[in-house]
Amino acid sequence: MDSSAELPVLYINYGPGDGGTEAELDVWAASLVYQADIVLTRATALDQLGEEPNSETIAAFLPKVQKAVDQMISVRGM
Repeated sequence: MDSSAELPVLYINYGPGDGGTEAELDVWAASLVYQADIVLTRATALDQLGEEPNSETIAAFLPKVQKAVDQMISVRGM
């Protein structure tokens, strides 16, 4: 989430596909993203991973992010 955006967040971007059913992860400024689509804030990522995480730390963290994304998409009904 190394972004020049102010307060970057990882969020689900529901594309313009068939009724907005295409979803992808993207990074953008928190103030410009619908709050319910935010998966992870930069602050939370730093709290969980530290300033310079190693590959093992990241590998252990990614399933948690994937679970959150899956739950958010299922709630939306995709």
